[in-house]
Amino acid sequence: MSDVALRLSLVAAVAVAAVVAALVARRAVVIHPPVVIEGLGFGAGLVVFTSTECGRCTEALAAAKATGLPLREVTYELEPGLLERAGVTGVPLTLVIDAQGQLVSQIAGVKHRALRKAARAVGRA
Repeated sequence: MSDVALRLSLVAAVAVAAVVAALVARRAVVIHPPVVIEGLGFGAGLVVFTSTECGRCTEALAAAKATGLPLREVTYELEPGLLERAGVTGVPLTLVIDAQGQLVSQIAGVKHRALRKAARAVGRA
């Protein structure tokens, strides 16, 4: 194999590895420690914790709006104390709260399918 062909093969292998790594990273499971909603005054529906510095927060907010459930956005820059009291360490984070005020689901990142499933559990989607 010529030197040029070997170099092109190595470049192609590195490019494929980079694409695979990017796809795996995008699908990585995002886990957030449990949050505390007692005493924070959140009603039934969705609470989406966001930040103006977060690119994925806009997508998470749009997905939340599409469910048709009542929605409360809590933005870090406007209400940092509320995120701290709830124990939110990363955004976007969506909470699904039922009519009894119980936390049904906590969704870190943007997960359309999980959001639709949780919304159905509280009566909409």
